[in-house]
Amino acid sequence: MSRLLAIDTSTDACSIALLADGTVHRDHRVEARAHARLILPMIDALLSRAAVSRSSLDGISFGCGPGSFTGLRIASSVVQGIAWPLGLPVFPRSSLELLARSAAAEAGDRTEQAAGVLTLMDARMDEVYWNLFVREDGDLRPTGKDALATPGALGALLADRTGGSADAPWILAGDGLHYLDRVGAGVPQALCALPETKPDARWLLEPAAADLAAGRGLDASAAVPVYLRDESRWRRLDQQ
Repeated sequence: MSRLLAIDTSTDACSIALLADGTVHRDHRVEARAHARLILPMIDALLSRAAVSRSSLDGISFGCGPGSFTGLRIASSVVQGIAWPLGLPVFPRSSLELLARSAAAEAGDRTEQAAGVLTLMDARMDEVYWNLFVREDGDLRPTGKDALATPGALGALLADRTGGSADAPWILAGDGLHYLDRVGAGVPQALCALPETKPDARWLLEPAAADLAAGRGLDASAAVPVYLRDESRWRRLDQQ
């Protein structure tokens, strides 16, 4: 059986999970600006609890973004630091997709009634990271690329993506849901709203196991953040 480590620090949640011999171990803490202090001790404690060494891992999955600039850099640095010397494959995955999977798990049976999951992550600077995920063959698939938008532009973008599913109920998830008050037309009907849901690394494990089995792992050099913002705009954000 595979042994996979999963990490996400794209929001104020510091989330790690481990699949070891068919058992999932996890540690998930919501503590803003503490990722750099927490992440390595959390990983070491989880590995120790499961009696798994770093060298016995088969790969590492992580939320590559979008999300917190600092959080994404921490995750990619930790993944590279573990994977590179051990020659482990890495499995980057959208943090918005992870948010969608986490929300679907939280919604439980209600997910079967939903057209899909709308993810909205607060990007600050009066913008939001977003994507729509629909259920196909029992899994969640993105309707397009992760994107960055202002509240004023979001309504038309959502209407274009939802298409014929606009009248069906959706699961709405993420700390960017407060932007919907300013969007107006185009917002899909809500089956349930989950503004407190955070990306939970345990939901990275199943797709990573499938990717590992299919030989879709990447070199550690591919463990890089996906910001969706250029560097100059991040500098302005850091100065606020």
